[in-house]
Amino acid sequence: MKSVFSTLIPLLLALSTSAGEIKLPVSYTILNNGLRLIVVPDTNVAVVSCRLYYFVGSMYESAGFTGLSHMYEHMMFKGTKKLGTANYAAEVPLMAAIDSLDRLLYLHTQAAEGADDSISRAYRKQASALLDKQRKYIKKDEIWELYQNSGATHLNAWTADDMTAYIVTLPKNRVELFYWIESDRMRNPVLREFTSERDVVMEERRMRYDNRPLGRYWERLNALFYTADPYRNPTIGWAPDIRAFTRAKLQQHINRYYTPDNALVVLVGNIDSLRARKDVERYFGAIPRASRPKEEVVTREPVPIGETRFTVYDDAAPRIDMLFHTPGYPSDILYKMDVIEGIFSGRSGRLYRRLVDKERLCTGIDASSNPRLNDSYFLISAELNNNADPAKVERIIREEIAGAASAPPTAIEMRRVTNEIRMAFVTDLKSLEGLSDRLAWFERLESWKDILAYQERIANIKPEEIPAAVKLYLDPVRMTIGILLQPLLKQ
Repeated sequence: MKSVFSTLIPLLLALSTSAGEIKLPVSYTILNNGLRLIVVPDTNVAVVSCRLYYFVGSMYESAGFTGLSHMYEHMMFKGTKKLGTANYAAEVPLMAAIDSLDRLLYLHTQAAEGADDSISRAYRKQASALLDKQRKYIKKDEIWELYQNSGATHLNAWTADDMTAYIVTLPKNRVELFYWIESDRMRNPVLREFTSERDVVMEERRMRYDNRPLGRYWERLNALFYTADPYRNPTIGWAPDIRAFTRAKLQQHINRYYTPDNALVVLVGNIDSLRARKDVERYFGAIPRASRPKEEVVTREPVPIGETRFTVYDDAAPRIDMLFHTPGYPSDILYKMDVIEGIFSGRSGRLYRRLVDKERLCTGIDASSNPRLNDSYFLISAELNNNADPAKVERIIREEIAGAASAPPTAIEMRRVTNEIRMAFVTDLKSLEGLSDRLAWFERLESWKDILAYQERIANIKPEEIPAAVKLYLDPVRMTIGILLQPLLKQ
């Protein structure tokens, strides 16, 4: 095991006096196979937040492959060659036969334009019969039960655009179960019940996007905002891509990205750093790297050349959303955008005071700066009263942006904003799970050590720096504006 950086560092964050002092002892190690390990001991608790992150998500999925990372999030709980099965060898020929039928069904439905005819029904019936045979060998939900029977909490998984996480919090004396299960899932995943789980994902997509007005709106708005960057693809994937998923296609994706050299283990809680390093090495150390190094995405969003407008009439609460292109991490501009977020957002922010409290045109309004690995964005979202004039709301938002671009915030406003940012930052670090995610997020962007500098960099921003950043990055030329309104007949 190669220790690139392994030491206990007292993390003394610059906090307000009400927040107190936080000490964060971090141990960071990289194994010879590339697996990264972050350990933060805390003897004041009796549990350990155990999280395995893979640095892959929808950002790495091209046309025809969108949604594979999310699909694998579902499949990871189906087990391995050891877990979730009473007889893996007996399952193998059944899965191969199901795959053959699934391919025939897909080709037939494509040629017949999705017709549900007798041939399609025959293929489905045969595949269902084979799956019923396979299920005689399947130990359903064995991974969940192993964790839950060991006192697990926060057992879950999530997929984002550039990171996927498998998470659980365990009693301090049961952490080895995490090493055993997750190393086996990394080494020997088995994609059992693949076709039925693909149907589950399709239904999830229908519920969240296809049949939900707000979901449809957001998916299309995001695809309009990003012209070239693969961030334009939904994490769940486009429907035709999901229908075309095969076990072989997903396995290829797994072999490429779900390897130790593209993974990070974060352990926060009542755990000894040295013992953790030895145990992680014992369980994960022999797992080989990917056969070829991961290629980072080189596509970047082109410089915007004009405002893009998107108006939808649908059965949903009316709203306006303004998205602006901002630089990718680690640009210094992003710290200024966090301050700009604080100026506009929340009940004490300029937009809420103007549009909710004063004008009573909106039921809610907020702003957020969203740093990303490549192309970040700034979002202003307004929820409109049913009788509000959307043109007037838009005009007022533009006025407030112009005001922030023409004059710096007052010393009082600047102090309020920076204190709120720093307090929110500290609050995120106070839970084991929140600290784990924040460490992983910074490590994904560049380095976990960026946590050390964040509060100081916020505190060092001067009021007179804000107008230029607003003028440059909240310029309408950089904006995609979405407007969601009730159907005209209902107005």
